[in-house]
Amino acid sequence: MGERKVKSLFRIVRRYTLNALLITLAVLSFNVGAFIFISYNVGRGNELTSTLREDLSDVMEKFEEAGGTYTLSQEGCEILEERDSEWGMLLNQEGTVVWEWNLPGNFPRQYSLSDVASFTRWYFQDYPVRVWGGEGRLLVIGMPKSSQVKLNLVYPASTIRSVPRLIHIFLVLNIFLLIGVSFWLAFRFYRSLKPVAEGIDALAEREYSVVPERGATKELAQKLNKASHILQVQEEKLRQRDDARTTWISGVSHDIRTPLALILGISDELSADQELSESQRRAAEHIKSQSLQIRQLIADLNLTSKLEYNAQPLRISQYRPAALIREAVTEYYNGGLDETFSIQIHMGDKEEELLLEGDRALLKRALQNVIGNSIRHNPGGAEIDICLKAEKDMLIWDFMDSGSGIPGRVAKLVNQNRQEADIHIMGLRIVRQVLLAHGGRLTFPMNGKGTYGVRFLLPLKG
Repeated sequence: MGERKVKSLFRIVRRYTLNALLITLAVLSFNVGAFIFISYNVGRGNELTSTLREDLSDVMEKFEEAGGTYTLSQEGCEILEERDSEWGMLLNQEGTVVWEWNLPGNFPRQYSLSDVASFTRWYFQDYPVRVWGGEGRLLVIGMPKSSQVKLNLVYPASTIRSVPRLIHIFLVLNIFLLIGVSFWLAFRFYRSLKPVAEGIDALAEREYSVVPERGATKELAQKLNKASHILQVQEEKLRQRDDARTTWISGVSHDIRTPLALILGISDELSADQELSESQRRAAEHIKSQSLQIRQLIADLNLTSKLEYNAQPLRISQYRPAALIREAVTEYYNGGLDETFSIQIHMGDKEEELLLEGDRALLKRALQNVIGNSIRHNPGGAEIDICLKAEKDMLIWDFMDSGSGIPGRVAKLVNQNRQEADIHIMGLRIVRQVLLAHGGRLTFPMNGKGTYGVRFLLPLKG
């Protein structure tokens, strides 16, 4: 679960890191665009200033003097009007107004050097002004109020020279700031998503919990809690159904035991009664045989039900696989195995000495089921080969017969843990369940005749 959390965190951090980089690129593009825009407009402002200076120079050239009186030509007045000038005046070297144009009446007509220095640098009567001097004269043009802002900025040369370096530092700081903010946002989102991820992990492990419903993941948490509740209710219903089925099977097995024992006892007496005819004794023997099969089927049904729901406790003890397989085979021979059958056991010295831990009775039952399966499905007889070999960390038990083997359809049903009405796989299902309970598995290797053998795989532990 911890590894999944790390992967989840990595995906979130990676996603938001990419978003942070995109945000950073966007901000950088904006800054660069703003810098270009400002530079362009500053350039245009400089161009405008240059144009105004040319206009003032042109206006200065349009003056005509006659006997100390100055007049401006019509062309010069048009230039002033085109530039939206409010008023204009021309001062001589003594600061006297020798020419005026729309000059307000309350303005002085005589100015000192300090007056000229003041309005040249700043404003005159709240009017931003433009000045141009030449040939002992000073042309002063007033612009509309609030049309321009005049600033007088003075910087050390060292500061101007350091501007490129400051820009670089500013950009780097912006980058680090944006990345830091992005990581912070990603971490906040991860913190809000973490309970949801833990809830999903718990749900996968069938551990139901309630995820806090808040923040950005509120809706997702609500749906997860709803799904968790539904699954919890369904699992409880399934558990109740399985418990009821197990209880029913156990009850049926118990209730049928007494009448079945009675049938077996009576049929056994009848089959041995010499006063009955041969056909009657055979019928009694047939009843006895079928009753034994019913008892075995009921026992199998009860066992597979308990194994399916872990209701069958394992009685763990040490056992030798070689001795266990010989014991199972010996019981078949002692029970009157038909001469058309032969069972051969193959193993090496290493397998002879193996000592494992497990439920000896259940493992023996699994062996008997596989051997009995070969005997029942080959009425004409068959050679049954059992091979034990230890490879790496697994003990392999191979069962092959010279008869019909395991059909592919049966192998598929057992592997998928499915049942079909026309195929009886109870014995192999018990084998599979016993092996799973011991940490092993059941497989069906090809036997070269289009059918399958049986293979046990058990871990070499204990």
